[in-house]
Amino acid sequence: MLYSLTTKYAVIALVELASREGPVPVKEIAQARDIPPYFLAKLIPPLVRAGILTSTRGKNGGVEFARDPSDVSLADLVRVIEGDDYFRECVFELDRCDGDPSCPLHDVWDPLRDQITQFLEETKIKYVADKLAAAKEEC
Repeated sequence: MLYSLTTKYAVIALVELASREGPVPVKEIAQARDIPPYFLAKLIPPLVRAGILTSTRGKNGGVEFARDPSDVSLADLVRVIEGDDYFRECVFELDRCDGDPSCPLHDVWDPLRDQITQFLEETKIKYVADKLAAAKEEC
């Protein structure tokens, strides 16, 4: 499982957003985390449709979490950006993996993929934001 630049930007942007209050302009998030603003602006609509973010237009507008960031997992983001099939991809094949036990690499990849998926499901945006904030305070 390799993560696209789009997924990385989505994680970075949401971690930044989790460290702020109220609606935050997309340009502010992009500037704070060195993400191209036009690129980040394209990520917002799918995250809004997925119920992860809300978006408000106008002078005091911006984006904010639709639900608590401690309830939004990294897996939620990966599903929105990469799609559900992402969790069934095999690093050794081009096609989606159906977990066929007759595959010679089934015993190699499936347990690792399951561990990665579990980590992404259990790791919440708020947790990552808090860890980064704590690390910054120590510096």
